Amino acid sequence: MKYPALMFGIFILFTGIVLSATAAAAMDSSLPCAGGDGYISEDDLSEAVCDYMLGEGKYSLDDVGDAAYIYKFWDGKPKTITDQHDRKVTFYRPIERIITTNPDNSRMIIALGDLDKMVATDECTRSGCVLYRDINDEKIAVEAWESLQIHDGGQLDNLPETNTRKEIDYETMAILKPDVVIDTLWYSRGDAVEEKVGCPCVDAGAGFTFEEMFDHMQLMGEILDKQERADELENFAQSKIDMVKSVTDQLDESEIPTVYFAPRGAKKGFYDAVEGRDFTRTEAIYEPLTIAGGNNVAKDCTGDNINVGPEQIVVWEPDYIFVAMSTSVEVSGVQFVMDTPELSEIPAVKNNHVYDCFYPYCRGRPIDRSLMNMLYMAKCLHPEEFKDMDLEAEGNEIYKEILGADGVFTALVEYQPFPKQVY
Repeated sequence: MKYPALMFGIFILFTGIVLSATAAAAMDSSLPCAGGDGYISEDDLSEAVCDYMLGEGKYSLDDVGDAAYIYKFWDGKPKTITDQHDRKVTFYRPIERIITTNPDNSRMIIALGDLDKMVATDECTRSGCVLYRDINDEKIAVEAWESLQIHDGGQLDNLPETNTRKEIDYETMAILKPDVVIDTLWYSRGDAVEEKVGCPCVDAGAGFTFEEMFDHMQLMGEILDKQERADELENFAQSKIDMVKSVTDQLDESEIPTVYFAPRGAKKGFYDAVEGRDFTRTEAIYEPLTIAGGNNVAKDCTGDNINVGPEQIVVWEPDYIFVAMSTSVEVSGVQFVMDTPELSEIPAVKNNHVYDCFYPYCRGRPIDRSLMNMLYMAKCLHPEEFKDMDLEAEGNEIYKEILGADGVFTALVEYQPFPKQVY
């Protein structure tokens, strides 16, 4: 039987109440209120609504609300996406409860406007990888921390912690009844998460090329039904890239300096035997640097986790050196480079072209830091060409767009003032 007179009221009622739906205890494999064909038609939805209103139906209010959402936004069908490990992940319910296992995914959920759906996350999202903390673990940009309110009040660090870098708490995840777990790309545990937690799991993450970042952004928009917002974010980031490229693409090859990039800093000098990194760890591909008008001396290196000997850096003779500086360290790596005899004849050292830069990792590859390094490096490498760029204004705009918080960059450079040298 059809109930056409009720349809307008159905959408007014259930488009609103769907936001309060709760996850099922086990992984759903069918649509709520679906007919015998497994899909939700107008007739199926009308019948479910009327039966519920009359107290005769077998479906709960959450079931009917979810069905209304699926009918309207998914054409009454399950939604299947392909994650970044080429896994097919199918959703039978709208996503209202999210667990993330790394900061890149948490950051993108915030940027897409769904922070209120996060019910748990990893240790680094809770600490200083989305918003900054200082060497004493105190919050930087306190007002921004306060503005990012989670679903039941409080700040990011009030979210339950369900994993660290090395451990994951499947039991607590299951207790929290998420609609999806968005896991990092470092592992291939999506199937294990689905089995142990009882919900879909998506493997997702960003990279150091902007294309990889945009792919991540668009995937997250598809998962959360926020494609329009994902497009806005991509267009915003692309506008910053285009702004820099409009200048650096016009430079003659002779105007492009060679650069050595130390993305892990120099906290322990040349090499940290425990972590296998520090000044001699580099990246063959760091697109923010090349867009900024630098020629990466390590561009022909192959493999991941590239470590080069100090002798190789000397042979490369870079014109500039960038040493990443985390807010969790007190001493700049620039001083190490300038004071090390083995590096004293490198042109960058002799000409005082050794700079701190933003630490490009934080249990992932934060898009905000990639954009900031692109702008900052452009001003360091080509000061005349970018003399009119207001780095502080640009930085605050980037954090506003991604995190929705004002003054984050200004607060950051008050604590870590190296960017001011190119203001």
